[in-house]
Amino acid sequence: MSAVHHVFELLDSRASLVLLFVSLLTYLYFRRPRNLPPGPTCWPVIGSLPSIAKADELHLKFLEWQKEYGPVIYFRVGMLDTVVLGGYDVIYQALVKQAEAFSSRPVHLAVVSKITKNKGIVMIPSGPHWKEQRKFALITLRSFGFGRRSMEAKILEEAAALCEEINNFGAKPFKLPRLVQKATTNVICSLVFSHRLDYDDPNFLRLMEDFNTVSGTAFLNMPENVFPFLRHVLSSGDNLIKASKFPVDYIMTQIKEHEDTFDKNDIRDFIDAFLLEMETQDQGTSSFTEEQLVYTVFDLFVGGTESTSDALRWASLLMMVNPDIQQKVQEEIDSVLGPDQPPSMAHRPQLPYTQAVLAEVFRFSCIVPLIVPHTTTEDTTLNGYHIPRQTIVIPNLWSVHYDEKLFPNPYKFDPTRFLDDKGQYKKDEHVMPFSAGPRICLGEQLARMEFFLFFTSLMQHFTFKLPEGVTVSPHEGITGGVRSPKPHDMIAVARN
Repeated sequence: MSAVHHVFELLDSRASLVLLFVSLLTYLYFRRPRNLPPGPTCWPVIGSLPSIAKADELHLKFLEWQKEYGPVIYFRVGMLDTVVLGGYDVIYQALVKQAEAFSSRPVHLAVVSKITKNKGIVMIPSGPHWKEQRKFALITLRSFGFGRRSMEAKILEEAAALCEEINNFGAKPFKLPRLVQKATTNVICSLVFSHRLDYDDPNFLRLMEDFNTVSGTAFLNMPENVFPFLRHVLSSGDNLIKASKFPVDYIMTQIKEHEDTFDKNDIRDFIDAFLLEMETQDQGTSSFTEEQLVYTVFDLFVGGTESTSDALRWASLLMMVNPDIQQKVQEEIDSVLGPDQPPSMAHRPQLPYTQAVLAEVFRFSCIVPLIVPHTTTEDTTLNGYHIPRQTIVIPNLWSVHYDEKLFPNPYKFDPTRFLDDKGQYKKDEHVMPFSAGPRICLGEQLARMEFFLFFTSLMQHFTFKLPEGVTVSPHEGITGGVRSPKPHDMIAVARN
């Protein structure tokens, strides 16, 4: 009897199956396709998890890997083939020049599929359905002033409400996050519901809390996503699924109310426009369904509120720790607007230093250091390396915004890097907070408009200061789905 047969006689059938299973996994792990990008050690079953398990901020860990392995790095997260892209040239090559191969989404992640049901715009895979829905959303939102001057009145209304809320604190310390989130969320409410919500509305407060949970979650860290077979025995995604339930139900209620009052001759908002499109489509084959509408609106809220509110939080913090820069911004705003004239997008060319400050806030804060993961639609090649189909692709924007070759002394907050010799604002394509390519953030134009109008309104009316004895580092943040400043108190001193 051979030694192998003798060994199997000593093992019961269950142990044998486990041994075979582990052996198969080991074989599959070490049978890597040729010419994969370099990267850290990938262990059987767990992949490179030991290498990243202790990393509080993955974008910094990936930056370390980039220095060791180069701009294209391959590793495995459990059962998932993953590639991290570092540096502007490689990210631009993948997301823009090879967009067809790199523009899908990882819908095979168990928790993601449970939450989105592969609907909406942000997380659905590339293809005709996604292109149709994105095109419709862009055209419709623009018709309601998305990224245009007609949107200014709604934003300025919220800016005035925000300033009033801040003014009520007088000289007392307060925290900014919830206030700015109320303002940015209400801008989206105006677009999709045709009305704003009261800041004290319990539904409004619950919506913001749940959207915070969804946007602040790092999906790749969830066991069911890393090991798909665990979805049958684990439920770590339940809290996230629960957090998405109330917003989905609330949106459904709003849609029902719109259906009851719908008038095709009076299209009030995005929901009405979508309902009108549903009437013109064959519901047997159309992608315009009520469920698609629910998750599109959900995406608009998640994508259009947290990033803008976090940008304003970073801006306020950076003004407090750089009072000389805050003073220069205020002097420029005063010279153009005075104390009472509301800002307008038409004023932007007259405020070059303010524009430079906002560009530097986007660069320095890097609110989404690791953008929403992409997935390859086919076997492809990048930078000379083989990238298999259905590989998760993570562009590391931090590697661009903190590239010393592009931005010397990157850890210094320096708006002058965006000013030319004549003191005029100069745009730099390497600042890319909204990503690039076909999957670039749907709300980029609106977010830029909000950021400018909210910031100039706040600087026009207040000087931000840290309470006595309080110190906050602008280099420290809390990173989940987005990167936020650490919680801190602040004081707003009225300027008039």
